[in-house]
Amino acid sequence: MQRTSVGAVAWLMGGAAALALLAGEPGRAVAQTSVPTAEELQRQLRQRDQAIAVLRRRLDALEKRLAETEKLARGAVQMGETQPVAAPAPAPAPPVAPAPQPPAPAVAERPRAPGQVEVDLLAAERALERVLVRTGALLLGPGQAELEPSFTYQYNESSGPVLFLDGAGNIVGVGNRKLRRELWQPELGLRVGLPFDSQIEFSIPYNYVDQALIDEEGQVPVGGRYDRGGAIGDLNIAFAKTLLREDGWVPDLIGRLSWDTATGETRDGGVSLPAGFHEVQAQLVAIKRNDPLVFLLSGSYQYAFENDDVKPGQQLGLTFGSILATSPSTSLRASFETVFGTRAEVNGQELKGSDFTAASLNLGASIVLAPRILFDIVGTIGVTEDAADYAVKVSVPIRFDTPIF
Repeated sequence: MQRTSVGAVAWLMGGAAALALLAGEPGRAVAQTSVPTAEELQRQLRQRDQAIAVLRRRLDALEKRLAETEKLARGAVQMGETQPVAAPAPAPAPPVAPAPQPPAPAVAERPRAPGQVEVDLLAAERALERVLVRTGALLLGPGQAELEPSFTYQYNESSGPVLFLDGAGNIVGVGNRKLRRELWQPELGLRVGLPFDSQIEFSIPYNYVDQALIDEEGQVPVGGRYDRGGAIGDLNIAFAKTLLREDGWVPDLIGRLSWDTATGETRDGGVSLPAGFHEVQAQLVAIKRNDPLVFLLSGSYQYAFENDDVKPGQQLGLTFGSILATSPSTSLRASFETVFGTRAEVNGQELKGSDFTAASLNLGASIVLAPRILFDIVGTIGVTEDAADYAVKVSVPIRFDTPIF
């Protein structure tokens, strides 16, 4: 019988040797005793044939198992499919490494839903929220702070009749007296967010006034006086607290109590300065959001204390307006502000003509220069005679974190 591999030949030779041993041992035993008979020889031949048949079956099974194993090995190399192995104890197939999975896409590369805005550092510090904080309609979070350097220029001009007298005190003519007043006011402010939706605020200005008093006869100047002066203004301290959160028709509501201290000078260089009186103000600010629009309404009441026999009148303020977010980093706003003032008192007597109604229109714009820096500009146009003719204020709030909270 032909064999298909070296292993089969080895197994066949081993079987033949075992068969020779089986046949030789009885022969030697019989030779030692007696000559075997024909029946015993036939029995030994049948035993030999049975042993050879068993060995042949085992050899066939081993050859089949070897062929199937080689087929499995070739299939693993060629990544082909294999047929199931029918063997008494099949050898475990070598583990096949799982196919590599493509890496998960980064978060920034995930497709955005329609209308979704990509969030970046500038969008995280939206100009709308920054302006709301800037105008006092939104409070900082605990531990956040804003340092706000600003500069205000205000111009006001008024006129009234004046009588010209001779040396004897007789009226010789009627003219016009014009008062031109310019206020230059750099200011430094600081606001810090506190726990429980609250905030503390500080600000201190420097007031510089350039004033001209000119008498005109007809339209010809016949005399005048020019004065200027400046000094540190009053330190203002305020505490704000969120009273209500927007829910349905209920708006956000912020209460603020401020104290304008009498730390500044009232006069310098012959001109009066906007400082020198203790003033306490209570304010309520309500906002209703309908992005990209925010509607704002605020009311205030201010009481001034007497100083050097002079007591300014009480003031009632009302402001309403809206802010439009034109983009995540820019916003526009407009508001109308009115302040009603009662008469001032001098030595306990009311000063006639000191009451006033000052109404003005405010137009502002802002842009986020950097994630924590906002540039804001607002122009004011006086509507009534008691209001300043116009004013411009530029501020650069800078936000930073503190380790306090």
